[in-house]
Formats: sequence, structure tokens, C-alpha cells
Amino acid sequence: MLDDVGFAQLSCFGGLVATPNIDRVAARGVRYSNYHTTPICSSSRAAMLTGRNAHTVNMGGHNMFARELPGYNGRIPASAGTLAENLRQAGYRTFALGKWDHLPVGDTSPSGPFTYWPLRQGFDRFYGFVASETDNFHPHLWRDTVPVNPEGKDYHLNDDLADEAIDMIRSRDGEARPEPFMMYWATGTAHAPHHAPQEWIARYQGKFDIGWDKARQQILEAQVARGFVPKGTKLAPRPDSMPAWNSLSPDEKRLFARQMEVFAAALSHADEQFGRILDELGRRDELDNTIVVIVSDNGASAEGGPEGTFNELYFATGPLPSAEENLERLDAWGGPETYPHYAFGWAVAGNTPNRYYKQTTYEGGVRVPLIVSTPGIGGKAGGWNADFTYVSDLLPSILDIVGVEPAAVVNGAKQSPFDGISFAYTLTGKGAAPASRSQYFEMFGHRGFWEDGWKIVAPSRLNAWDITARAKTDSPWQLYDLNSDQGEVTDLAGRNPKKLDELAAGFEAAARRFNINPIAGQRTAAIEAAQRNAADFRARGGKWHFTGPIARMFKQSAPPIERGDFSVTAHVELDAGTETGPIFALGGQHGGAAFYLKDGMPRFVARSLGGDVTKVSAAQAVGPGPHEITLSIKPANSSDAAVKLVTMALDGTTILREEIPLSINGVVPESFDVGRDDATSVSDDYAPNREFPGRLGSVTFEVGDRR
Repeated sequence: MLDDVGFAQLSCFGGLVATPNIDRVAARGVRYSNYHTTPICSSSRAAMLTGRNAHTVNMGGHNMFARELPGYNGRIPASAGTLAENLRQAGYRTFALGKWDHLPVGDTSPSGPFTYWPLRQGFDRFYGFVASETDNFHPHLWRDTVPVNPEGKDYHLNDDLADEAIDMIRSRDGEARPEPFMMYWATGTAHAPHHAPQEWIARYQGKFDIGWDKARQQILEAQVARGFVPKGTKLAPRPDSMPAWNSLSPDEKRLFARQMEVFAAALSHADEQFGRILDELGRRDELDNTIVVIVSDNGASAEGGPEGTFNELYFATGPLPSAEENLERLDAWGGPETYPHYAFGWAVAGNTPNRYYKQTTYEGGVRVPLIVSTPGIGGKAGGWNADFTYVSDLLPSILDIVGVEPAAVVNGAKQSPFDGISFAYTLTGKGAAPASRSQYFEMFGHRGFWEDGWKIVAPSRLNAWDITARAKTDSPWQLYDLNSDQGEVTDLAGRNPKKLDELAAGFEAAARRFNINPIAGQRTAAIEAAQRNAADFRARGGKWHFTGPIARMFKQSAPPIERGDFSVTAHVELDAGTETGPIFALGGQHGGAAFYLKDGMPRFVARSLGGDVTKVSAAQAVGPGPHEITLSIKPANSSDAAVKLVTMALDGTTILREEIPLSINGVVPESFDVGRDDATSVSDDYAPNREFPGRLGSVTFEVGDRR
């Protein structure tokens, strides 16, 4: 499964990014030009693996914005067993690698619960990350349910995921007759951060100097020439905030071209690693007997905004960096010093000819590549299919192809029927498309309904990079005839009100059936989540107590030190008293905060998303033996709310008292750790993946109820 890869970004779909290994699967399989998915990752993955609509399995939004409502709570019901569960009951070995983010965010820490992790969702083995994204050079990985910290010169996540995939395939060699297997290889590419080895970036130098406008035109011409996009298809006008390429300054063109070079390098590099898995299957004489499915979870992402961002997390905090700020990181773009996302003009180009992008229910958000290769398709190999297919169709289709009956009971739970429909007939030639078909779409207030080539759309918030903007959940419907207008250029609502009313009634029926109501925008979902967090905070009295080191605590479960009103007391024991290492850390080199020892002296550091560092240090070393160290950060008696009073105490004696401007960012790319700092380090004063250098006893946080 690819991530945030649009309809037109693979070379075998007319795109400008070289994906030769995906192309070779396309040459022996079938490409689907009318495949649809949900507009965001968590929902699509849940729907694909369960064969049900996203709202049916309570994943109607992103897991970060779960709502305590049926359809949205992020907890997949036991009655919706996965593809892996069905195949495992039929004797298959099951492996999951890469991204796994369709689970409650509160369940992503080492203490679990692990109900919604891969090993409890039908998989025998798991190696990957339980988040929407991770640093590709310094990822937060798990082996099954145990955190691991891969290291090594020139490390990149996709290399590692390919190595692990090959090892899992080979693990069957000890069997007298190797069992069949199912592998879910979910690279995080091309979701931000767009990271690639430098030599891959160099391959694309100058490739995208043509700009996004000419790229759109070139891609459309290639699509029409290949016959999977109809002649006469029009490109939709550029969205608001997307400038014409010719209107940009030379520096802006240089910046935006570099952003796309990095994206392309990341996707091509992922393709290369995928090819290594295919090669291994070929060496084992298993490739010709293997079903290969290649799919993207949603359309290309516009979350980088009009100018892109050197740190993708600005998307969650705002405001996005300016072109000038991005240009300062131009040479480093795509390397480990950045956490980048391209400008949204490239997402528009990457979805050609479809309109808009990820998060929306326009075709650009939901119409993506699908390729299926399976033994015995004969003359269909290398061809195209234009039948409407949907993400929940994949599970019943795969079971149909391999001849496995859907399980009636999984782990003691009676199974609900699939919402998806098998499209195995498109590969085997047995059967036919349903005479009529419909499908709803909904995400953060964006609504849509497709029926027999006609589609209605009601947009909510088109600036996908601005999650603070208020969404419109009652926008009027637009009507498009996708049979002749794939780009959704001509709104026919005024000309054909009868058809619009028919489809609107279809959406309302689906909303009642599939737990879609009440519909809310992303901002509303975020407010609801904040209210739940506030209730949890009050219930625990603002106190967190740790009896020793802990790693990989998800931010939403950790002490909210970003409030700027907290104290932490740590009981430590040192041998020399001059050691260096973390007492606690939130985040890493791309943003966070840490309290640590440097040569035995307590220090606190806060690092902004832009890399600015604020640091305070006591002048006195702790010394050997057992000690109590306290850090307190409180609002100072100042008219400036940004000024904090920072106090440090050693065994009850104050060793630092200082008023400084201080802001702690609560949106970070890494976890909250006590007694260590996993992956990258917040401070340059200690090495990455560093543990506390002595014995760490209890650590207690008390957080004030100020916001």
C-alpha cells in the first residue's frame, strides 16, 4: 500500500515519477482507472482490511480526530474480521509491515492495550510504526509489540522494511511444505516527511523545472494517449491559492522544483525496495503463483500548503513557513535535517485530471491507482479496467480469487456481512459487473455520492493545510457526470435538479445506514478530542507518576507540558555525578523539549519546529549518589504570557531561578520518553537513542490547569 500517492504519480498511470517495479506488476496485471477509496489514510486502511465501509467499522475520520460516536470512535468491531483473519483461518501465514494507524491513539504506547494492533487483527508478525507518519531516517518502529530503534549509516526505513519482508518470506523455509502467505507491505511513502537518499534526489535534478502547469498538461496527454482517460477530458481550473507557474519568481521556481524532486526520489526509492521483494519471490519460484495488489490510500496531499514546508508538523500548528524560510533549507531538503512536504501545486498535478486532493471527496481525493496481478489472467495482462471499484471491494475480491469462503466467526465473534463487492470477474472473466452500483463518501464534513457514473459533491474545507478553519457541513450539492467529465469541471446541478435530488436522497439513506450522522468538520472533531483530554486531565488531578524509565508514550497520553505550567521531580542515582543523558524527552530534533544532565549539570531545552533552541542550565553538577532533582516551569509575574519562571532544585535547594521567554510545542514528530530519548535527540548535548546514564527511580509530573 502506497501513501498519499495520486492518480497520476506512477509512471504506469502517465506520471512523471519512474516506478519500474510497479510498472512490471502492471505489465502482468490489470490497472483500474475507476478505483475509489476514502479521502484519508486511517479510513482507507480500515475499509480495505475489513471489506466494510469506514463508518461501518468506526473509522469514519482519522484516528487522531476520533469522536466518541458510532462510526467515528476508531475501534474496529470484533464483528469485522480482517483479510488477515480470514486467510489465517484458511492456513495462511500473515505478515504486516510499515504503517498501521487505524487504531485508537491512546492504544499506541508500550502498555497497550493491543486489541487493535496487527497481532490482534489477524497478523502473525508485525514490523512497522503505529502512527500516521514517521521519520524515515530515524523511525519509531515496533517488532510485534516491542519498540525497536534501528540504527546504522545510511539507514532508510524502506530499505529496512524490504529486508524484513524478505526475512519473513524466508521464515517459511523450515516448513516441510511452506504455507501460503499474505503480506501487507505498507510503506509510509509518499506521505510526509518526504525523505530520500541523496543519490536518489540527484537523479531528478532539473526534472521538474517545467513546473506544475506543464506537468499537468503532459500527464493528461499521456493518459489520453494510453486510452484510460477519455479524449476531450478537461483539466479543472487551478484551485484558489495555487499560483500559475509562470507567475513565480526564480527562487520560488527553484524551491518548488526541488520539493518535487525530493518527492519523486522518495517514491522511486520505495519502488526499488518493493522490487527487491518481487525479486525474492522470483528467485523462490513463487512470483508466478502470487497475487500482487498495489494501491494508494487516498489522493495526493495538499497539506504542505501553497509554498510547502520544511517541517510538515507546521500543518498541525500553523502558520506554515514562508518561501523565504523554506529556501534557507533548500540544500538540506529531503535529508535528515528536514521533515518536509511539497507545495500543493504538485498534489494537484499528481491527481491529474482529477480535481482537488486528499481530504476532499472530489475525485482528486478519492480516485487513485489500483493494480492487481494474479495467475491465469491471460490476455488481460497489461490491460485496463474502467468498472467502478471501491476500497472495501479488495477483501471479498481476494477471497474470491484464492477460493476462501468468508469466515462466519472470528475469535468467537459472529461476522457482519461485507459492504464491498468482489471484482474478481475483471480478472478471471467469470461473472460480470453489477447492473447498478452506488457508493457514499464522507470525511470531515466533505460529502459525496456516486451512482452509475453520476456524482454529487459538497465541499467542506478546501484549504486542506489549515485545520483551524471552520468547516461547512451544509454546503450545497454540486453535480457531475463523470462519464464525460472526470475532472469535475462542469457543475450540472442547475441543469439536472432531478438527478441531483436522486443522488442526495441516496446519500441521506447511506448516512442513516452507515453511522455517518452527525457529520462534523475536522475542527469540531479536534475540539471534541480536546474536551475529552481535559476531562481526563481533571480526573487525574494533573498528575503523572512513573516508577522508572518508559519509552514511546504517545503525546496524547503524556503530561501536557506544552501548557508551560508544570513541575517534574526525579529521583536519580549516579556513579560519578558528571554523566550526560535525558531524564525525560518530548519529541526530537524537529521539535520538542527535554530535561537532562550535561556533565552532571541539569539542563532544560525547548526546540521549535523551525529549529530554534531555548536552553537553561544549572551551574552545579549533581554529584555521585542518590538525589532528588526538580524542574519547575511556571508563568512569570509578567505582562508577557510567553515569559516563564524556570526553577531547578537539587535535594530541595534551589540551584537555578531564571525568567526567560519560553514556548514548548505540543505537536511533535516523536514520542514522550522517561529515562531515554528514542530516535533523534531534542538536544545536541547528548546522542540519539540515549538512555539515562544512571539509575532512575520515580519521576512525578504535576501540571497546572492553565491553557
